[in-house]
Amino acid sequence: MSSIFDPVKRAIRGLLGTDAVLRHLQVADENRQRDVLLLGNAIQYAAADPADVRALPEYARAASVVKLLQTCRVEGTPLVRVGGEIDGGYVMLDTMRPPTVTAGYSFGVGHDVSWDVDVAGRGIDLFLYDHTVKRLPEPVPRATFFRTGIRGRKPVAGQKTLEEVLADNGHLGRRDLVLKMDIEGAEWPVLEEVSSETLASFSQIAVELHGMGDALTPEGHARISAALGKLAVTHQPIHVHGNCNVVPVWIGGLVLPPVLEVSYVRRADHAGKFVPRDEVFPTDLDRSNSDQFPDIYLGRTYSRPRSG
Repeated sequence: MSSIFDPVKRAIRGLLGTDAVLRHLQVADENRQRDVLLLGNAIQYAAADPADVRALPEYARAASVVKLLQTCRVEGTPLVRVGGEIDGGYVMLDTMRPPTVTAGYSFGVGHDVSWDVDVAGRGIDLFLYDHTVKRLPEPVPRATFFRTGIRGRKPVAGQKTLEEVLADNGHLGRRDLVLKMDIEGAEWPVLEEVSSETLASFSQIAVELHGMGDALTPEGHARISAALGKLAVTHQPIHVHGNCNVVPVWIGGLVLPPVLEVSYVRRADHAGKFVPRDEVFPTDLDRSNSDQFPDIYLGRTYSRPRSG
């Protein structure tokens, strides 16, 4: 049976040459209904006077979080993609090899170990932690797996603090470590409560930040700002990428993906070499997290334009 929407669908097919966008527009399940609500919220902001939007407390909160995530590049050192071509990959500084890095920590294994396999292939020993899976989805060379979760200070059965796992492996006080963390929202108490001295053990940190849309609320903004502010003491963001599986929030020209992948480097390693990164995200090194949805366009929200 034909529908009044058929001409619109044909027009979209003609413009884009694919049915993937049509699948993205389906709202049959609760998740897609939620996405439509978020998109409606974005349209509401887009239709408003920009000056009125920028006067909102929600905009001020979003802008302060974005400021903590503005990126720089490291002069003279290229970026490289580490891990999978769909999900599981991160854009990082191309310095991950001995003796600069001799051991890596991977918190949150799930179904993807492409980052771990890539890092192991660089001659780096790995320590993988995830209390939600019984075993690795595939073998990872040079890796030791622990069915243990990572937590903040609050005791939780089957979970340990970052300091505890470093102590278990004789790595406290080391400076030749790298960290990847994708633990579905549990990263906030870990980042907020870990010591700066412990964070400084890692030359690079790749983390997937969940619930970023909460930054528009007073409580969420306080939690997110505290954690990112702690991390900013020792590390500088060098790359951001929005996870396309969740629709972002647009407010006053800012784009705030609810799930954001951020790559950091230790400030002390590159003093005097940070250059403002004035470019559009996503970049050529980025890949969509889904084979159905396109990458999220962040524009220059997370760039740091040169002054003057």
